[in-house]
Amino acid sequence: MSMPLFLLVALAAWVATLAPASASTWLKTGSETTRPYGHVEYCTRNASDCRNRSASSALPAARLNLLQSINSKINRAIKPASDRAAFGRKEFWTARTRSGDCEDFALAKRARLLRKGFKPSQLLLTMGYKGNEAHTVLVVRTRDGDYVLDNLEDDVQPVQSARMSFRKIQSPTHGGRWLKITGKTGKTP
Repeated sequence: MSMPLFLLVALAAWVATLAPASASTWLKTGSETTRPYGHVEYCTRNASDCRNRSASSALPAARLNLLQSINSKINRAIKPASDRAAFGRKEFWTARTRSGDCEDFALAKRARLLRKGFKPSQLLLTMGYKGNEAHTVLVVRTRDGDYVLDNLEDDVQPVQSARMSFRKIQSPTHGGRWLKITGKTGKTP
């Protein structure tokens, strides 16, 4: 007995939604773009994070258990708060805080992953929108694809599954420069 056509179509659509999660996908970048104000000020206090760096040609494995562990621990360790409430300023980025906004979560995760052996060129602050809200996450570039560590999501997501509209990303070759995001690609960067 053969399966009705509508069931075959439904099954194919369901399988297609599963496929991207296992596919290697990276954010595709374009030309240089504006730097976020908070990052400019962060760079004046943390110059070593904002200079030329070598983009490693050999990307690491994703190490998803480690990424998941750090994402969850930082999400629990930092209390969500606006920069005005946490620091008395409109915009302030820091990796060392007990309360802060999305940039602070991303910087804390970056600092922890640097201590675990990831290279700066693999840990990229990334900005975009979640719905209508501007939002910053940490994107971890691996040979298995780009992964998103987000303070609003406990699960680490491959970029193709993240519910976010990506706009700009730190340059892998210079921590003080930002690049436009022009889409997603299946080609290793």
